[in-house]
Amino acid sequence: MLLDPRLRRSATVAGVAEGVVATALPLLAVNVSRDPLAVAGVIAAQHLPWILVALVWHLVARTDRRTVVGLVDTVRALAVGYLGVLALAGSETILKIQVVALVVGLGEALTGSVEEETGDARLSTRGMLGLALVGMPLGGFLYEIFIAVPFLMDVLFFALAGLFALFVRRPVAPPVPMAAPARTRLAPGTLPVAITALLASLARSSVLAILVLFALHDLGLGAPAWGLLLAGLAAATAAGGWVAPETGAALGLRSGFAVVAVLSGAALLTAAEVADPLRPWTAALALGVAWATATTGSVLLRALLPAAAGRPVAGPALRALHLVEWVGICVGALAGGWLARRFAVADVLRWSAGAWVVAAASVAGVRRRVVPVVAEDPSGKWLDAA
Repeated sequence: MLLDPRLRRSATVAGVAEGVVATALPLLAVNVSRDPLAVAGVIAAQHLPWILVALVWHLVARTDRRTVVGLVDTVRALAVGYLGVLALAGSETILKIQVVALVVGLGEALTGSVEEETGDARLSTRGMLGLALVGMPLGGFLYEIFIAVPFLMDVLFFALAGLFALFVRRPVAPPVPMAAPARTRLAPGTLPVAITALLASLARSSVLAILVLFALHDLGLGAPAWGLLLAGLAAATAAGGWVAPETGAALGLRSGFAVVAVLSGAALLTAAEVADPLRPWTAALALGVAWATATTGSVLLRALLPAAAGRPVAGPALRALHLVEWVGICVGALAGGWLARRFAVADVLRWSAGAWVVAAASVAGVRRRVVPVVAEDPSGKWLDAA
């Protein structure tokens, strides 16, 4: 479907806004509270709406995409503006930050679902470029000026993104007629894939939840360097996705996942052991390797799904896997905060390394069925590699 350029501009500007808030929200949380569990609660709140949207997406799926994007970006502009005013007055609390994180996350989940279903990959690509190349570094530098500046600036970014979407002339309807919603459940034979995906989500999100504490305290980074670190990890995530097909073709899907899971755990363990404020980028490079390999593993698991089911997997069955992953992200974030509160921040990275090893072992339980060639893989190499 050919989309109006304004919708692509909206995705780009919204990506910048999301990058700014992704950098500034954890910094503000640490400024208000040094409790790792409270900081992790901000990350969990920001990801919780993905679960809600996956469960009720059929209720908004028939809505004009202009309305969805324009409305949620407007609401996000109001939410970050409210937080900016609180920061100016010095009256922000960890609960208010978590509520704003929930609203921002709801917008991310809704706009992300719209981008996925429009069928135009340029929307998500432009959003990621805006987030990593501009938003995340900019958020760190704006926070360094004053803690309220990134949130007040984000009012402009989100408002522009909403206006671009609302000014699209023609309706942007769903790409295909919407059928009656089916029950969201895993396809038969895919439970081992879901268990492995859950373990991977727990391992990854436990580190993400306390990453700002690790960066500020263990690595001695300031706000600008924190934004640059996040941008680098976003680039590593993209690189991990790019190399996933070659990894699956060369090693096979199960073996490939096991290898990259072990590599991700080893990289996290390395980051924990070499963390030093005098040489912070050694640990930062290790984190980049961990993020890249984790993304490669996520892509390989998605490719394993039809092999385990014995048929192409889409719709409710695919949403069920997404639900498992997002539940794992929220639970893992809170678990990471609890572990950091009870032990030390670096210990969370060590725990995550062990969880990655368990995930690597669990993928052995995935069994391949005889399957037809999947439409997204006409060569069949992904399924043959399983």
